[in-house]
Amino acid sequence: MKRKSASARSFKYAWFFGFFGFYGFTYFVTGQPLSLFWFSFFSFFAYYFIAKMAHEMQDERYFENSNKAKLKTAAIPLVTLFIIGFCTGLPFVTKELIIITCAFGWAVTLISYAILFWYYDQH
Repeated sequence: MKRKSASARSFKYAWFFGFFGFYGFTYFVTGQPLSLFWFSFFSFFAYYFIAKMAHEMQDERYFENSNKAKLKTAAIPLVTLFIIGFCTGLPFVTKELIIITCAFGWAVTLISYAILFWYYDQH
């Protein structure tokens, strides 16, 4: 019987770190803009879908599904950066709005990659 390494076993529980994202709501109590970066921890929820496929053998279909998911999700950071760059000069855009856009852009990119990768694997 082949035994998994400790890192492979703990990898499937890494998605629990996503709950640290709720710590970002402390911004509304403290007013510290750096608290908004905690929202980027929501990206750890992507590990839920990745851990479901971690036990599979990596074959040609696996890499093809990964590449298709990467191509679909590549637009998200580009759109996020465009929004940040375009809106930075507007008077109503605050640093908090820029930080939260960065954090959610990061989280949405990783989560959408994991969901698409899992979807392509299932279909």
